[in-house]
Amino acid sequence: MMKFYIVTPTFNALEWLQCCVRSVADQAGEGVEVHHHVQDGGSGDGTVAWLEQWRAEHEDVSGYTFTYESGRDSGMYDALNRAWAKLPEDAAVTAHLNSDEQYLPGALQEVAQGFRRFPKAEVLACAFLIVDAQGRYICHRRPVQPRRWRSEVVCELNTCSCFHEAAAFRRHGIRFDTRYRSIADLVMYREMVRAGVRVVILPQLLSSSFAVTGSNLAWTEVTGRELVMAAEDSARWQVCGRRWINLLSNVGRRWNDFFCKAPQEFALYAGDSAVRVHKRIRHATAHWGMRSEAVDEE
Repeated sequence: MMKFYIVTPTFNALEWLQCCVRSVADQAGEGVEVHHHVQDGGSGDGTVAWLEQWRAEHEDVSGYTFTYESGRDSGMYDALNRAWAKLPEDAAVTAHLNSDEQYLPGALQEVAQGFRRFPKAEVLACAFLIVDAQGRYICHRRPVQPRRWRSEVVCELNTCSCFHEAAAFRRHGIRFDTRYRSIADLVMYREMVRAGVRVVILPQLLSSSFAVTGSNLAWTEVTGRELVMAAEDSARWQVCGRRWINLLSNVGRRWNDFFCKAPQEFALYAGDSAVRVHKRIRHATAHWGMRSEAVDEE
């Protein structure tokens, strides 16, 4: 049995959070035990009442533990650090899933098998879907092996598809830098690469989905300012060559995708439904555009 500790930060995002929580809960099963902890920033949209109801309804579910804490924090990254401070001693794997993201069916079983297959791995990086606010497929992305010269200026790992071996996560002690509001994930993964954390790539689409809701902080001027701030700790050639480094990273993802079977379908939770909606992908692509690809709902 492999125990997962999944942490989710949230603030006034109940519409998305319900789907996220359901997608974690249904991962518990043969060989997988799940503890999901939600760190709420003091939401006023009914989140706390829903979390308490969910906790009460699922306190006796075999293989599944749900906890939450609600209170004022300094933002998403502070919330995540607080949640990780509660990392159980018996957890084997930990991961971060945002409230507007979901795990695909059977994701954690596949990840458990990955860690058994690669026992020296400290991080598993997997492929993931990108969907729009209606859960419609936009594209899929394959991970590339992180390299220090790229990771200084490009976030080569994605939080929704990155799984940490818990003992190594404790040992390295690398957490989010709360000076950042938008790119602390880039900075944290950069520090992990610098520290020599062993990352193993699983190119199969098996881990999670990422919702492009239209209000993502990553596409605001905040990110631009923070990239300048983070660049102070990188070589000048890397900063000046950021555009080309990004291009090379995207080429690497496309190359990885060339050798993998294109996804044909997926299943996500929508609204307050207790069952996943199954969808078929008409035009699979690794290109991240903003146009939603047509899908049929089954």
